[in-house]
Amino acid sequence: MNRRGSVDTMTIAAILAVLGLTSAATPRGVVRAAFELPPPTGRYAVGTTAWRVTDSSRHETFTTSGEFRQVEVLAWYPAAPPRSGGLAAYPETVFDGLAEVRTHAGLDAAPAVTPRKFPVLLFSHGYTSIPSAYTALLEDLASHGYAVLSIVHPYEATAATLADGRVVSLLDNAGTPLPAIRDVFGEWGTEDETMGAVTRATDAAEQIRLLRGYLAGLRRTDLALRRSVDDTKLVIDRLSNVPPKSAAGQLAARLDIGRLGVFGHSMGGVTAGQFCLEDRRCRAGLNLDGIPQYGTMIDKSMPRPFLMVYSARPGRSGASDAIYRRAAHPYYRVDVRDTRHLDFCDMVFWGGPLRERPVLGTLAPLRATEITGVIVRQYFDQELLRQRSTLLGGMPLFPEVSVRTFPR
Repeated sequence: MNRRGSVDTMTIAAILAVLGLTSAATPRGVVRAAFELPPPTGRYAVGTTAWRVTDSSRHETFTTSGEFRQVEVLAWYPAAPPRSGGLAAYPETVFDGLAEVRTHAGLDAAPAVTPRKFPVLLFSHGYTSIPSAYTALLEDLASHGYAVLSIVHPYEATAATLADGRVVSLLDNAGTPLPAIRDVFGEWGTEDETMGAVTRATDAAEQIRLLRGYLAGLRRTDLALRRSVDDTKLVIDRLSNVPPKSAAGQLAARLDIGRLGVFGHSMGGVTAGQFCLEDRRCRAGLNLDGIPQYGTMIDKSMPRPFLMVYSARPGRSGASDAIYRRAAHPYYRVDVRDTRHLDFCDMVFWGGPLRERPVLGTLAPLRATEITGVIVRQYFDQELLRQRSTLLGGMPLFPEVSVRTFPR
């Protein structure tokens, strides 16, 4: 799983600049000494494996070679008790400071033997984000019986490995963000201002007017969202093509697509919303702080539940409520106090320069990770497994968390 490409210091600096974190960092300065991921809280051992899927109906728009779109899948799942061998290294990462981090998962481990097939969760990372940076959350879900398929959207992530072993990123050979990446970010220049206006408005019709006006100008963003949704559909459509004798094939044979949830962080959460709007295989969707909801949901309705988790970012809480309250059936809103946008991923453990910027809140890393895991797990337990969520039912499990439900 540790298929690390050769990415130099200038590349790292450019990636971080794109992410808005820093413009003068080195790989060793980004992350302090290697941290330990919190142990999974479920009863199952965890396995991890990876595969790639090619979409012969789409050419890759980030290159001029005429090659077809390839999508990498990083899977986490309940595994049989370990027999021998060590734990998998942290998945693909461009940061040298993470090279020694180990997961709690056995690489290519055999799936656990259970009475039923595994419920499935599809996960998408944030736009230009680091796919490995969600390992703690995805491992924990797997330890509770879920098979989690983390979809790496090539050229719109820090790194993705193609079938021939090439590692591709969001940067060109000069370390500059690709033109399509710059085009997307260029459309977001007024987003903070607009979301602030939306959250200050007290009338739902005015909120929709402001949101619709902003969304109308996101042509490049819509194309990026379309790619991510199509990548997500591809992974599910092509499960039968995974070689049956491989670890991935053994896992694919144990997946229950009839119990399918979709979630993601940031742009990945927005992808979950659009996928669940379009694809009836989605039984429930969840968005971790992806604001606003791009795409066509503003004008449509979907007969399935959706949960939105808001951090305490100023001017963002409630920004998509006018969309979700009308579209989702039901809609759950969860607010987590003292958090910022990156508290829902492993970056909360990184420390260093991240702690000097307004991208992490004041919650202790283990507390933020625990809260995120419980929110996500209890929601999907309720919607996919019919196990009532005490958190969504109103029990105050965490003083930092508030829950509102807008009924069907």
